[in-house]
Amino acid sequence: MEQIKNDQTGTVTVTEVDSSSSSMSTAMNEKTLTRDDINDLVTQLERSTKRAELIQSTEKGSTSAKNPVYVEWHGINYSISTENKKSWLNKFGDSDSKLETGKNVRNIIENIHGCANPGEVLAIMGPSGCGKTTLLNLLGDRVGSKGVQGTLALNGHKPTKNSKRFIAYCTQDDIFFPQLTVKETLSYTARLRLPREMSRHDKLNQVENTMALLNLTKCADTIIGDQRTRGVSGGERKRANIASELLTDPSVILLDEPTSGLDSSLALELTKILKEFAVKQKKTIIMVIHQPSSQVFESFDKLMLMADGHMVYFGERADVVNYLADQGFKCHPNFNPADYILELLNDNTIKQKLISAYAHKVRDDPTGKQIVEKYSLRSRTDNQLGNNVLNAPVTSERRWEATFLQQVSVLTERTFKQSRKVILSRVNLYQTIALAIICIVIWLQIPFAESNISDRVGSIFFCGVFWSFHPMIGAVSSFPLDLVMLSKERQSRSYRLLSYYLSKQIAELPLVILSPLIFTIPVYWASNLLPDFGRFIAYLVVILLGTVTSQSFGYFFGATLLNVQKSMIVSMVFMLASMLLGGFYIKHLPTGLNWIKYLSFIKYSYSLLMQIQFDSPKAQFRCAGPGELPAGQTSMCDIGDSPMSSISGISILNSEGLNDLPWYVNLIVLLGFCIVARILAYYSLRKNSRRNKE
Repeated sequence: MEQIKNDQTGTVTVTEVDSSSSSMSTAMNEKTLTRDDINDLVTQLERSTKRAELIQSTEKGSTSAKNPVYVEWHGINYSISTENKKSWLNKFGDSDSKLETGKNVRNIIENIHGCANPGEVLAIMGPSGCGKTTLLNLLGDRVGSKGVQGTLALNGHKPTKNSKRFIAYCTQDDIFFPQLTVKETLSYTARLRLPREMSRHDKLNQVENTMALLNLTKCADTIIGDQRTRGVSGGERKRANIASELLTDPSVILLDEPTSGLDSSLALELTKILKEFAVKQKKTIIMVIHQPSSQVFESFDKLMLMADGHMVYFGERADVVNYLADQGFKCHPNFNPADYILELLNDNTIKQKLISAYAHKVRDDPTGKQIVEKYSLRSRTDNQLGNNVLNAPVTSERRWEATFLQQVSVLTERTFKQSRKVILSRVNLYQTIALAIICIVIWLQIPFAESNISDRVGSIFFCGVFWSFHPMIGAVSSFPLDLVMLSKERQSRSYRLLSYYLSKQIAELPLVILSPLIFTIPVYWASNLLPDFGRFIAYLVVILLGTVTSQSFGYFFGATLLNVQKSMIVSMVFMLASMLLGGFYIKHLPTGLNWIKYLSFIKYSYSLLMQIQFDSPKAQFRCAGPGELPAGQTSMCDIGDSPMSSISGISILNSEGLNDLPWYVNLIVLLGFCIVARILAYYSLRKNSRRNKE
């Protein structure tokens, strides 16, 4: 600022302002400003300077600055097939329904073309439902190949799987793990996706700079939150979503409604940040935006207008007003062109006229390839970049930036922090403690007497079954709830599916066994189960193994169905059937069905627990005295030729029918169930993840 003069009236005259920011590079000549205006101006200058410093700090080692990417597409069509099925009611009787079976093809977008150059911002605008987000998904390779026609090129080459390393996609829905803080979320993203040559210190520094750039420092230690857990605000979530993609240094940034949920000031600030990133680091930015302010609108370089899946305009943003005027729709002075455009496109008559006008304009260029060549700087003769850069394939030598072990380590740490507050929530801990107290009160110091054998057996069965039900319920919803986040991160080539799956197993294992530990230790000794430390350890191990096995089946059902409600229903039916066949309720199955009990994993865990407690010389039970047994029940001591003074545990096992297999066979089969269920869960998840890509 070269000259600011104060006068007695409290106003100043500014003869010229030369800002270090690109947003204030235009000189202001002889304009009278109030003190508030001067304060706002100084604030904007400081913010622009700080923004430029932060962008410069992230510019070190930027791959997009060295390897710019030109995105070009023409003749893009996308359609989906819908199948009509005749209602079963119409199959009977006379029906006048005209609905017939068969497939209908619905065109979503038709003959879309355009391009985006490094250092520029392309905005895609249009009414809701016109196909903007669909086009963005196609550019980001997020819809598969089915129903897609046309040509998409990055530097003149067809995109590959490894190209996704250079493309960032900010979805309209902000997808995060709710229990992680903003800083944790960005730190894990940086450790997974930034080049492995960067040190951990440099990666975390980039996180700090990106948070400062997007004004997230104040909420850095606040959890993201969700509908049930209070966290950051909607605007902060949106900025965190953009920050998670910006810090990975992509060459191409695709953004779906990046300013939704932001006030006008933050929306403008965010647009300026994106614009400076584009200019200084040669990033190619394509954003879908609905209704930008006039200042935001003026920051765009190129503009694409769409309506009903068709093109309405593509070209320079500065030329759109004149183009509309040539079609007979002149924008009034001092009126926001973006608002005027949406007014036109929301009028059906005008919309159809504009669609027809653009179709007539490109009638000699059906796919729009010539239009793309006109606006793409890659084909310009005055382009200063060499052919080796302009035509460089957009690919990477590595599929993932982090090594396999690094992926497992980072994801395990992240999963542990996220799952800890869910699995070990206060509600779950209170439930465990309350249930332990109830069990202690009910089964306090069970005597080693014949009349109390059924109480002892019931205690053992309940503890084994409860810690099979409880972890399965939590595991069933694990993969379905993670699916959206998993899909998002896998699309961006953040990690292998196997790394995610192994980290899930490692992180949640200590969490899921903590509650059974808290429950079993006091209940065992308070219930007066076999007072032998070795038997106690064995009993505890089997309880934990049953817990982990039921969790394995929960993972399998969740990974196979990927629907919480369906998985819950299937798992409940499975658990109830396993419980009925476990050997407690049914001891004699119908003829020919005795083999079914061997399909129940509870049968093996229950048999092991009973063998631990009863297959021991210490398991001796006093014979019932007169009146201790229910009327009509004969004491086991009176059965046989010679009366007994006590009942051995082995005889109880035999009477319960739980000694048909040795303890080591029960243990091996239970371990086998646990391992096989987890392997099947992985392959189910792998199969479903591939299906979602298609």
